[in-house]
Amino acid sequence: MGGETGGGQISVSAILLAAGGSERFGGDLPKQLALFHGEPLVRRAARTALAATFAEVLAVTGHRAEEVEAALADLDVTFVRNPEWTEGQSTSVKAGLARVAPSSRAALFLPCDQPLLTPGILDRILDAYRATSGRIVLPVHRGRRGSPVLLDRSLFPELEQITGDTGGRQVVRHHPHDVVEVPLANESSLTDVDTVEELKALEARPGGVSSLRR
Repeated sequence: MGGETGGGQISVSAILLAAGGSERFGGDLPKQLALFHGEPLVRRAARTALAATFAEVLAVTGHRAEEVEAALADLDVTFVRNPEWTEGQSTSVKAGLARVAPSSRAALFLPCDQPLLTPGILDRILDAYRATSGRIVLPVHRGRRGSPVLLDRSLFPELEQITGDTGGRQVVRHHPHDVVEVPLANESSLTDVDTVEELKALEARPGGVSSLRR
């Protein structure tokens, strides 16, 4: 399982989940291509991950894959096509896991619908994993857990067994004593968007454009 970054840190891969059809989102574009301050959500999420200390960033694509990949074309990400994306998020989780570098000891699953997430928060999750024995690390605000979620490689076999439109939630539920929570001062970074209206409301918040600050 070993592996370290160039700085001697434990290697962790980021898996950007950008394959879904976003049926609930509405509008002319799927959620991952919707614009937040003029930038596609998927690109914003990828840039956030690239600014943190991951060994690699994998982008799992499916629905309108060519357009999603074009939005990321100049970024240092590895594309993973998921031809089974219509069968639910579990297929994207497994597609990403199949491409994780052998040297990575964990993977963080990153949605593309949290535009106020910051590299600093991602690095706090990574620091908590590297400093503890917790096999699951996730952010929490006032008792409310959120995404993204990091899972240790020892849990990959369980992730590979999930089915349907679910991520790693059931794996987290099965291992309550392995969870390390990273407390956040406010809930803004945990806010996700499910509709065009929610995205516009989040964009209108004061300071909403500053999500890439650490």
